[in-house]
Amino acid sequence: MRKKLVCIIGVLCMLSVFTIHNVTLAARMSDEDLAKKREGWYPTGLPLVNFSSDTGLGYGIRLYMYNNGSKSDPDFAYAPYFTQMYIQYFATTAGWQYHEFNIDQFKLFGSDFRVKTSVVYEEKLNANFFGQGADTTKYPLTFGGKEYDTYKDYQDEVLKANNYANYKYNNYTITAPKFSIDIYRNFDFLRFLLGYQVRNVEIDPWDGREFEMGIFGGDSYRQTAPTLLSQVRPTGYDGGWTSFARFGVAIDMRDFEPDPKNGFYIDYAFELSRGFLGSEYDYVRSTAGIRGYISPFRNFVLAGRIGYTDSSGEVPFYEKGTFAFMMNRYNGLGGYRTLRGYMEDRFVANAMTLGNIEARYQFGEASPWGQLFAFKIIAFCDAGNAYDNAGDPFSEPRWGDYKYAYGGGLVIAWNQNTIIHFYYGMSEEESAISINFMHSLE
Repeated sequence: MRKKLVCIIGVLCMLSVFTIHNVTLAARMSDEDLAKKREGWYPTGLPLVNFSSDTGLGYGIRLYMYNNGSKSDPDFAYAPYFTQMYIQYFATTAGWQYHEFNIDQFKLFGSDFRVKTSVVYEEKLNANFFGQGADTTKYPLTFGGKEYDTYKDYQDEVLKANNYANYKYNNYTITAPKFSIDIYRNFDFLRFLLGYQVRNVEIDPWDGREFEMGIFGGDSYRQTAPTLLSQVRPTGYDGGWTSFARFGVAIDMRDFEPDPKNGFYIDYAFELSRGFLGSEYDYVRSTAGIRGYISPFRNFVLAGRIGYTDSSGEVPFYEKGTFAFMMNRYNGLGGYRTLRGYMEDRFVANAMTLGNIEARYQFGEASPWGQLFAFKIIAFCDAGNAYDNAGDPFSEPRWGDYKYAYGGGLVIAWNQNTIIHFYYGMSEEESAISINFMHSLE
């Protein structure tokens, strides 16, 4: 209870500080950071060695190409870069593949338009399904009428019992290639979005399928009992085309988008899925977020985020658990982007709330081979809840049902733009590790 109270008070206090402190801030890099910013084209890239409690040990490669432009350009101090391109091959030992080609272009053809495009092939052999609705946060893990406080107890007594007959009870396989394009138009600190995503989804439950235990194979078993997904058969059980248009507006007062030290960011995004857009499902989603950053003294940053999302209509279950912020869409609640310390998609409902606070301290820099590396330690606390109706978080907030995670880690900023994180998160249910890109709050 004490940890929960600390998290709630921390989020409220930090947001009030951000509101007061950031009124006069401009979305410009500090002089110190600006002096370190590279000019022109340059590559970065690294082998991907990744670990997540959900997806196992990951391996692959991501190659970046940046163009920062010239310091004589009047936008040099305001845009994190003018062009970012990357190509990625990525796979994990638990059967997750995520291959992508991505372009992010500021000032397209010298205009005030920014365009982000992405082509992705994704396959998750063991995506999570723990049910849907407010009950996912009201009650702990339950099977056969018995409740389990920790995931380890649940795994030992349910999933591994009876010769692993229920081992894939909360899993299914999803294959989902997609293409997206987002067009942004800036008016000083005001940003507008028009976007579109097309995605073709195949769902394959584990019922009756064989699987091997161990990272590199091993004994074979069969999921002989019905999985939760096949019992519930939620909307989207048969997969299909899931396409939607996106509309958004934001106020961006951050000093540096990939790794802010001061400023705030407020955004709202609306998604519309209809047949005329190429979708087999009709639904809408609204997502709002507030982020704030303050640096009370050199090399130390306090960061906070509050998020809310609501979806209604014929929402596929694999889309329902999404915080569709204007710049990035994250699965939640659970996983390294939302509620660290819980499994991805652990809590899913029509409406969800999210709160995060982080303390970031830069303790060193290094410049080998002409590259700039900044090293930061972080501590964080996350909170979130799930609801059945859009107004429930306000009329019936159920504070006692909020789920909390906390932990810390290391962040490495490579040439300022490429952010690599190492997180260790804990919750009352389990712990989780993540090695990946970007701050979770951005």
